[in-house]
Amino acid sequence: MQRGVKIVKISPRWSRARNHMGNPRLIEADWFVCVRLMLLVSVLAVPEFTQAACDLKIISAGPCFTNGTPGTPSVGDTYSLYVTFNVSGTPSNPFRLKFTLANATWYSGNITGQNGWTYGWQYSQTLDLDDAIPWSVTLDPDGVSGDINPVNNVTNGVFTPIPPAAEVELYSPRMMHGSETSIANFQAGSGVIPNLYVLFGEPSSHGAQSVITAPGPPNSQSLVTPPYGTPMFQVARTNVIATTFHDTNTFTVQLNCIRVNPTKLRKVTWAAMNSLTTNWTQWLAPTPTCESTNAAIINFVQQSLPTNYLTTMTPYDTARTLHRAVMKALTYGSAQHGDAVGVLQDGVANCTGFAALLTACLRNVGVPARVISGFFQGDSVWHDRVEFYLPGPSYEWLLADPTFGNGNDPTGTFAYYFGYVPDANNFLSVDVGELHVLPYWTCGAVQQSDIWWNGGTYNSSSTTSYLQPNGVLCMTNSAKGSFQFWLSDAPTEGSVVILTSTNLTAWAPVVTNSASGSAINYSFPNTNGLHRFYRVNVIP
Repeated sequence: MQRGVKIVKISPRWSRARNHMGNPRLIEADWFVCVRLMLLVSVLAVPEFTQAACDLKIISAGPCFTNGTPGTPSVGDTYSLYVTFNVSGTPSNPFRLKFTLANATWYSGNITGQNGWTYGWQYSQTLDLDDAIPWSVTLDPDGVSGDINPVNNVTNGVFTPIPPAAEVELYSPRMMHGSETSIANFQAGSGVIPNLYVLFGEPSSHGAQSVITAPGPPNSQSLVTPPYGTPMFQVARTNVIATTFHDTNTFTVQLNCIRVNPTKLRKVTWAAMNSLTTNWTQWLAPTPTCESTNAAIINFVQQSLPTNYLTTMTPYDTARTLHRAVMKALTYGSAQHGDAVGVLQDGVANCTGFAALLTACLRNVGVPARVISGFFQGDSVWHDRVEFYLPGPSYEWLLADPTFGNGNDPTGTFAYYFGYVPDANNFLSVDVGELHVLPYWTCGAVQQSDIWWNGGTYNSSSTTSYLQPNGVLCMTNSAKGSFQFWLSDAPTEGSVVILTSTNLTAWAPVVTNSASGSAINYSFPNTNGLHRFYRVNVIP
């Protein structure tokens, strides 16, 4: 019977494995099998099977670089964890490893484990976080290895990725070409249209973007609209015969990723916020979309912040906390409302509602904020984000995206996409603010183009937008007497034209290729001894 006792001692491990699967009937069946096996061993007197006790033990673990070297990564890097561990004895079953970074969890495949071996594993994850990140590593999280000493199977800690040296840093710039097209279809012959206005947002330099060229649609004018003094393009037609009208807006911009230094931004005080000029305080007023003084918004802010936040929290951390609160309060989906109060009551919002609620909350506590509307690289991928202002010597508008933050963490535990926005170099804002007051119309944020008219029979309208790389010429090692280039970050539509000049004034095309999104290699002879320059032009 002594042999039978040993087998019974194994059975609780089987019980735990089945319990993890949540099936008590299997647990009872396993105990029944154990009893029968115990009797069978006793009757047949099979020789005793011996197995060395298994002990898994973590030797070291923690954050590392992508090459596996232990260390703290920088904001913008891929965050990685490593672990080394021993195996003593022989595991009774293959086991897994569990890695956790913030709210991201990954399990390895099954590891057989050999007695006396030391193993090393690494897990890497891209996280849009820039502040303290908790981490943990667990050996055999399922409890299947038969480990006799599981206390040394878990280790954890917190690391803070190394921030940029400056308060705000723009990096990974990209030259991008964008266009918007509006088609307004009126029934031909339905009369004369006294007034037809087509409105486009006018890209401007702010936050993570800089405008290089934005001439506006043909026959348009640039307006500065109250209440914020934000620009927009207007194509105005008067007394035109009803037909189909086409308008196109094109621009070239430089877009950048953005990351911040939270420690330095935490030095901004409430006294500094209270000393802001009207250029910034105008972004504190309530609007029909961002009802910052509404009782529902006031109540939500009070529930999200401690009562003494003005003395215990910096403006930066107050904004960060509200960002997380909005992430938690809303579920992304098809929304009935786009205003802050409406989505807060519904609990459901699209990107417009997420941005409106965060903007209203920030304005409520005295942090200037605004909705920005634009689109991502590709065809008509529209989106709303938030810019907020903290006074500093070398920066203005900072960026936050509670919609994408919610997508990464619906619980709002971690401030994803707050300050650190690594995809800002493929997003162009064409409008800032959520309100434009015009003599004939008051409209909200211009997401795509807006149309206002009277007279004529209106049938339909459509809008398209496109954003693509403008291409970058990079010089490679070249043979004597020639220039060799390759085009990186290539556009995906239109034509790529390489131009050359000897004086940077007169430019002549030397080759044209169809854009395909792939890198293009070029080689040009230079046998006349003149200084020669090259540039790329994209024709949409």
